[in-house]
Amino acid sequence: MGACERLVLFEARYGKRKSPCQQEAIKRGRAEHDKFFRDAVRSESDVSTSLAKPWCFCASLAWGPEAPETNLLRKFRDRILRKTAFGRWFIRVYYHAAPEVCKHLEGRRRIIHALRLGLMPAVWIAKAMLAKQNEYRRDDN
Repeated sequence: MGACERLVLFEARYGKRKSPCQQEAIKRGRAEHDKFFRDAVRSESDVSTSLAKPWCFCASLAWGPEAPETNLLRKFRDRILRKTAFGRWFIRVYYHAAPEVCKHLEGRRRIIHALRLGLMPAVWIAKAMLAKQNEYRRDDN
């Protein structure tokens, strides 16, 4: 059967009950989901100016905070990465590691130039994926 008969009878009679630990975990999960959803909605509404979460540490160091490449990578983060579990994980890891890395790179012109060259494939990929997404949006309308 795969389940304890007493448990089945108990749940049939009294309904499923969650432990206080499970209830607290559910509450935390819902709060985190709501926070993430609000951030995503805010980002989607500000996607043209990318003001909701302006952090794009490496691109800002490489090109400047308002450069077209930086804004393109922000759009990619907001429109593509945020929609998947892997993308959200990647964003969290990036936000954890990038500030420290950029602090060490600051003022080192040659390394920043290498960073710029290293980020170019990401810019090209982001541009291609955003263009493809725009095609799908046009086809749906």
